[in-house]
Amino acid sequence: MSHNELFALLAVITALRVFLPDLRAGTRRLLRVGARVGLTELLHTQQGRPITGEPSATVAARDTEA
Repeated sequence: MSHNELFALLAVITALRVFLPDLRAGTRRLLRVGARVGLTELLHTQQGRPITGEPSATVAARDTEA
């Protein structure tokens, strides 16, 4: 191995030691945020669209019972 190859190997090893923990933390953060967004989308309730092309009628909701 020549000196240039050793220096290149040393630079790669140093870069991995410096940046690998940050890459792992960033990946974990992205996965955590993605899971949170996914759960929000799964738990979010939306009204279904009518199957036919007819517009849906709006009904006022009552908060108290009669």
